[in-house]
Amino acid sequence: MSRLTYALCSLLCLIACLAPAQPSAAQGNTLAYGQTVEGRITNEAFRTVYAFEGQQGEIVDVVMRRLDGNLDPALLLLDSANALIARDDDGGDGLNAALSAIVLPRTETYFVIATRFGQAQGTTTGRFSLSLERVGVAADPELEAETFPLRYDEAAVRELSDAQPQHIYTFAALRGDLITLRMTRISGDLDSVLILADAEGNVLLINDEAPDRRGTLDAAIVEWRVPLTASYLLVATRFGGEGGSSRGAYSLLLTRVPPDQLGLTPERAILLDFGERVVGRISRDAVRRYYLIQGQAGLLLDVQVTRTRGNLDPTVALFSADLVPLAEQSEGVRGQSARIAGYRLPRDGEYILVVSRFNAETGITEGEFTLQLNAR
Repeated sequence: MSRLTYALCSLLCLIACLAPAQPSAAQGNTLAYGQTVEGRITNEAFRTVYAFEGQQGEIVDVVMRRLDGNLDPALLLLDSANALIARDDDGGDGLNAALSAIVLPRTETYFVIATRFGQAQGTTTGRFSLSLERVGVAADPELEAETFPLRYDEAAVRELSDAQPQHIYTFAALRGDLITLRMTRISGDLDSVLILADAEGNVLLINDEAPDRRGTLDAAIVEWRVPLTASYLLVATRFGGEGGSSRGAYSLLLTRVPPDQLGLTPERAILLDFGERVVGRISRDAVRRYYLIQGQAGLLLDVQVTRTRGNLDPTVALFSADLVPLAEQSEGVRGQSARIAGYRLPRDGEYILVVSRFNAETGITEGEFTLQLNAR
């Protein structure tokens, strides 16, 4: 058995949660692919269990939408042994819940629990709709599946049909890279879909409409920041996968933002880890350099910027991910260094560090610097 194919067909989604009571098919509520049902959540009946029959490797979407009241929907997906496969309470639009691109690990009966945030301890009520869709099929784990290497800036051109509804690719990427995966239709009526997974088969992203090419049948994952240096799996398929009807040739291209373009905007900030020391340059053409850090509430930051070449008079400031100012240099030697010392992060999440020069756009100094990030 191909390890890559097996990995893609096995989502290891163990998420800690309050375990619900053991569901069973005898509870009478069933779902079928393509079906939408309605129900009601009340304080007396805070959840409804639905059963459906799933095949190993099927990729499913489950969506729960509020129809009235103040209901805050929540969804759980369990297998026949009551093991949690996935859960969500805000993955849809607004407060709606959605489970997207879930790969079923076995052929058996599955249970969808439609409930509310907080379940028994929750307070919201109202009517809801629940829909189940089969959006694709991963490779058959009983078969040896051919995988293709995908390299940067080298287009792969292949064709999808009823006999070959998908291709599996592998590629390696470095932590912090911003990569773009683009599947472009060349011929036929192909309705492209891309599924990105890690080497263990955990689905990371799925796209069936390129966000920068609305109205086409192309698919794209644009400037995704790589979380770990590792190998990744990519499935190039069609809407509906094995059960789809479109066909045609496509071109698949993997690209990344060049290193010299990183750090010029907040969206393309350079990922910086604690304990890391990096070099950069401030000039009249680039008066700011942006760095992304991922921190936890309570950490004390120590950020040191030191001029190494030129006449740069450096500055440093810390912002939230949405660019709300949080802290600026409190120490340093004017004209040589800048430092943020002992700033305590208020919450878990992403932050932006900005290195610049005195007076920024109207300043006249420039040169190279080192940036050291520490935390305790």
